[in-house]
Amino acid sequence: MNTSLLDKLRVTSSAIFFLLSSSAFAQEAACHNIPLYYDQILQEVSKKNPEAISKLPDCFRLDRTLILKAVLIDPSQFQNAADTLQEDQIFISRLLKISPEILQFAAPEVRSDPAFMEKATYLNRPALQYASWTLLDNKLFMHRMIEIDSLNYKFASDRLKLLPEFATRAFSDNGLLLEFAPQQIKSDKKLVKIAVMSNVAALSFAADLLKEDKELKKLATIQSSIKSPEDLQKFLQENYLVDAGKKNLGKIVGNKAKFFPKNKIIDHGYITKWQRIPDLSKENWRLIAANSRNYQDSWREDFKKYPGLVKKIEKFFLNHNVAENTVENLITTFLWKVKGNPLTLAFNLYLLRDSTDADLGPDFVDASSLTAIVTKRAGKWEMTVVEVIFDSEEKTKISYEDGLKHYVLWDLYLNDKKDKNPKIIFKVSDPFGEHFEVFEEQKGGKYQRALLSPSVISDKKQGSL
Repeated sequence: MNTSLLDKLRVTSSAIFFLLSSSAFAQEAACHNIPLYYDQILQEVSKKNPEAISKLPDCFRLDRTLILKAVLIDPSQFQNAADTLQEDQIFISRLLKISPEILQFAAPEVRSDPAFMEKATYLNRPALQYASWTLLDNKLFMHRMIEIDSLNYKFASDRLKLLPEFATRAFSDNGLLLEFAPQQIKSDKKLVKIAVMSNVAALSFAADLLKEDKELKKLATIQSSIKSPEDLQKFLQENYLVDAGKKNLGKIVGNKAKFFPKNKIIDHGYITKWQRIPDLSKENWRLIAANSRNYQDSWREDFKKYPGLVKKIEKFFLNHNVAENTVENLITTFLWKVKGNPLTLAFNLYLLRDSTDADLGPDFVDASSLTAIVTKRAGKWEMTVVEVIFDSEEKTKISYEDGLKHYVLWDLYLNDKKDKNPKIIFKVSDPFGEHFEVFEEQKGGKYQRALLSPSVISDKKQGSL
């Protein structure tokens, strides 16, 4: 390939189309220099050019780095990868860390593999929706998947959704899954009652006749001890929004643990910081683990008073295919006592490491996190998962204070002195700032979100942590 042709391919934004019209010799030469064309091809991908990859020579569609970078921009580009890559379970696992959508373009034998599809749900929770119909209609497989995560009821075949044991298991954990049940299940008062006891909002998904059932309506109305969402929102605004102290910045979130500081057992900040990366062309930031702020005590040491809970947490992670090394290195960021009868705790375990996949780029980190509320009843710990990340590659965003969405236990809330059911107030970071989410115990013992407040613009500046 002559120098002038190579230079043209390097600098022209439409180089891929020039390549397509070139001779077989030119295409063969290009196959030995694929990285030279990454930028041009990815520019076309970002422009939503449908032929950006589909019409390229096979050597390009076989290039793992090119396909990965394209999927980072547009997950649907995996449909243009070579058949070999669409059959490669190891490569597909890498892409699942970006988006579960790519599974719909994986080879049929991959989507029909029960072991792989189970693993896929650990990498990306909604992945099961792309499994083959034969798997979603497989009773033994789906029974296991619903035991692992009740959300998977949503993806089961209608035949399996009709099974009372499947519905009971799913609704006991998350009553809102009634929305995805067949009409026959929505008309079954016994099953609807289970869903409503888990979450009062589930009644809105019941059959019309049951929505007017006096027993179910009463059950749905007595669940919440919050006087009204408006009163709670006013309480949050009056007690936790404080003056920023700087001109034109208005209110920020403050007054952590204003009313229940004694309920804090452990309360650390997240173990991250933003680091500026020198770059003459632009200002870059990277989220890294802050070694100077790492808390070296093992989370098991923090939970030593609760050996049964330690075992439950370990089993939870290991059942979701999380490596033992990851479980060992988790760190407690907060542990609060919510109430003593029955004993109820709320906690977060967290771990941030450099990404193990260099091709994903510096914006990705290897993260693990479990935010949960646990209650001990009859000697056994019951767990409500608020948020979880299973040893996954996560893309960080500078708009988040700590790079990723996370929950911080901010305080507890009681209606009055006679209220024996403390509500849990979480401060949650989001791309727009911070907001509150309030969780309340339901009649069945599970905790559900009772209120989501509007966002407040955060005053904290990245890089100053």
